[in-house]
Formats: sequence, C-alpha cells, structure tokens
Amino acid sequence: MRTLFVVSGGDAPGINAVLGNYVRLAIHYGDTVLGANGGFPGLLDNQIVPLTFDTLVPWMGRGGSILASSRDPVLNQAEAGERLKSILRDHAVDNIILFGGNGTLRYIPPLLRDWNIPSIGLPTTIDNDVSGTEMTLGFDSACNFAYHAIDGASATAHALRGRIFLVETLGGNCGNLALAVAHGAGAHAVILPEYAYEDTWLSERITTALKHDGYVLVVICEGARGARTLADDILKWTGTRVRDVRLGHAQRGGDTSHCDRVLAAGMAHAAYTTLKSGVQMGTACVINGALAIHKGSLEHLSLAAPDRVLYNHINGLE
Repeated sequence: MRTLFVVSGGDAPGINAVLGNYVRLAIHYGDTVLGANGGFPGLLDNQIVPLTFDTLVPWMGRGGSILASSRDPVLNQAEAGERLKSILRDHAVDNIILFGGNGTLRYIPPLLRDWNIPSIGLPTTIDNDVSGTEMTLGFDSACNFAYHAIDGASATAHALRGRIFLVETLGGNCGNLALAVAHGAGAHAVILPEYAYEDTWLSERITTALKHDGYVLVVICEGARGARTLADDILKWTGTRVRDVRLGHAQRGGDTSHCDRVLAAGMAHAAYTTLKSGVQMGTACVINGALAIHKGSLEHLSLAAPDRVLYNHINGLE
C-alpha cells in the first residue's frame, strides 16, 4: 500500500507525531508513505516526497508540520480532479490521509469521494471546532501553551497585587479554545465571539474580583468583540492598568502535549488499519472518549457553539 499525506489549512501540534507513528507502522508491514509538500497546491505541482522514519524521529514531539501546508482552494479549479488523479497514478498512490480543520474536512473528502480517491480525514486544529468529534489534534497542546503564559502572569499577580491581566488566545471566530483555557485557569471572566456581553456587567465583575481576590484574569478569544480595544476600555472603567498578554501564533506551534501524542498515535494506527481493511472514506473521531473511524465524511454534521453552561459558570451568569 502506498499512502500520501496532505496537510491542509493551519498547522497544529501532533501532525509530526502522526506521521512518525504511521510511517513506522507502514514500514514494518512493507508499505510506502509519501508526503505532499505544500498542501494540495504542492500536490498538484507534483511536490511529493518520501517519508522515512529516520527523518521524522527528531520532529515527532515538535509542533508545526514537517510537511508545508496551504489554504489555497485549488481543488475548485477546472480539471483539478483529473490532474490530481493523474499525479496519484504516476506515483502509484493508493489512498490519501488528510490533516485538516472544520472547513477542510467538510469540503475536501466529498470531492475525493466523487473522484474515487480513498481517503481518511484526521481532525487537526487547535480550535477544537470539527463537527462530530470531541477532540481535535493540537487542542490540548494549545491549552497547555496558554497555561504556561497564564501561570507566569499569575505569579506576578500574587507578588504585586492590584493588577488586571487580559489574556488573548487564538481561535478566530470560535471560542472553544478560550473557554477551555479560562475554565482550566480559573479565570474571572471569558469573552467569546459566540456570546454577547454588556460593558457594564464586565466592568462590575472586574471591579468585584479585584476587590475580593486582589487581581483579575480575563481570557478573551481573538475574534471576540473588543479583542483589540478591551484593555483600554478596562483602564477607563477601573482606573487600573491592564497587562495585555497576546499569545498569538506561538500558541499554535508549541510542543506536542502528552494527550496529543497519545491521540496522534491512536489516529495513526486507526487510519492505517482502516485503509488496510479497504474502507474508501473515513474520518477519525473521538466519541465518548474513544477514538474510532467514522466511515464517511462530516459534511452534513452541524457545528455546535461553545458550551453555554460552562460559559455562564465562569462568568457568574447562572
């Protein structure tokens, strides 16, 4: 069996761990693994490289991806399917394993199905916003990266009282990452794109927390209202300077956590055995804490908003 890996969309910790585990398994059984360098644009440009275990070993614990990715929607181009199938035939590729987030796994697997190209999708995004799975590869690592920054800020908060810390996570217009980090870090408030908030409420909550705890931690998703102005607004409301901590893209490239390494190993094994069994299309999903291959695509599943009950709990709204 000859398998081709493609990374589509944003990178996330755990990709290299999947590649290393899969290649080790495939080589053991006499199979071959290739990688497309540059996502689907690279694949259509015939940028295909062999993947060996010796090359991947030093990368398995690192974030990012040894294979370059791309967000360019080249598969929408005329005759993209014929070009893709021709290149796969030239390299004797039997199937594709696709790393991607919600958009990638909704739209690309159905195209591959229509072109009769067997594929397995691996939900890979720090945003944890792929429909049908409880956990995506990279989410746990991104949470742990945020905790390192928050723990450092908290040390200062306890040493020098009376400070307000505003920590901005990645996540775009999805607040799952910010919500999880706020919960785990014991934040006084969390601001998400999915839920509106009143300035008066937030001002009063910050003032009360500052009085009771001596410091304030507010977590905000980068796509939420006020992400670029809230630090100045809080200063106006409270008269207290805000320490603004923006995690930025470093959060996406942190080292791979234990949970993501375990998930990566499970994804590699599940994808390999599923393709070996002859399944034509599948997506790795974590359901009730267990990893399994959903036989089909996720195109018809709806995307849920972040947990409203947990949001209310953190913000004292229940």
